[in-house]
Amino acid sequence: MRRERPPASHQNLSAGNPVIADGKVPDFRLQKQDEGGWQVRVVSTRGSYWLRANHLELCDRETLIDRSHANSFLREVRKNGFKTEYIGPNGSAVI
Repeated sequence: MRRERPPASHQNLSAGNPVIADGKVPDFRLQKQDEGGWQVRVVSTRGSYWLRANHLELCDRETLIDRSHANSFLREVRKNGFKTEYIGPNGSAVI
């Protein structure tokens, strides 16, 4: 039986980006959906508290937002010191 090695301690796994280095772990994930629109998902506990306090309407996993609201959300979370994994048509990045 073959066992895979666990990831190195300086790496964290993420659904959108297979390897994200420490210090770059996102609080949120903003992902383009096939049916149109963008979906916000919470990744960290800190992000969960902030989202519930500031954007309760985005806590529903079925909620989709348009591109304008997605850009506004990205600006707001960055201004508040959070990181977001952006998953778009051309791949992903932590911003």
